[in-house]
Amino acid sequence: MPLNLAEFHKAYTIAKVCGLERQKHYLETLGFTVGSTVEVLSELHGYFVVLIRESKIGIEKRLAQNVILVAE
Repeated sequence: MPLNLAEFHKAYTIAKVCGLERQKHYLETLGFTVGSTVEVLSELHGYFVVLIRESKIGIEKRLAQNVILVAE
């Protein structure tokens, strides 16, 4: 499921990062790589706050749709 549809405060594993090459590279530099564990903390005005690799990162909804997750 896309990251923007994930439940809050539940751990997921990244299965795939989609989108244009530029978007994929940007997400990978933020730590969104296949196999990483991610947790959605909150959503505010179209931005998602996620916990990944012990860091809180905010990404917009369009980028969140490019991150495909599987439940742990």
